[in-house]
Amino acid sequence: MNEATLQRIEELTEKVNQLLLARETVPAPVTVTEPEDEFITTRAPASELKIYPMLKDALPSIEEDFFRIQLTEEERKDAIYSCPRSSFMNYLPPPLNESASTAVKKADSTLHGIQMYLNY
Repeated sequence: MNEATLQRIEELTEKVNQLLLARETVPAPVTVTEPEDEFITTRAPASELKIYPMLKDALPSIEEDFFRIQLTEEERKDAIYSCPRSSFMNYLPPPLNESASTAVKKADSTLHGIQMYLNY
């Protein structure tokens, strides 16, 4: 290697050493831990979705209110009542604690009656 290349390597080595020394002398950032509040939860931020142009060309109605399909009352009833009823459900609630109050027992029997009615 020629003299200029060796000189350049030495300069760069000196600069790297200075940067490493500066990194060691900088104090680490102080993190302050806030007391956790059990009533505050962190949620993921909302995302704005955009429609692919090819999908928009294929389905022009996708730009309208996509999740609210406007059905007439007749179409809505047809959609709901066309589903077969489930007669395979056999719900047996767990036995109620004997020390439960009479109001709790009455509410439990009412809910059980509603579930049985909905099953048929």
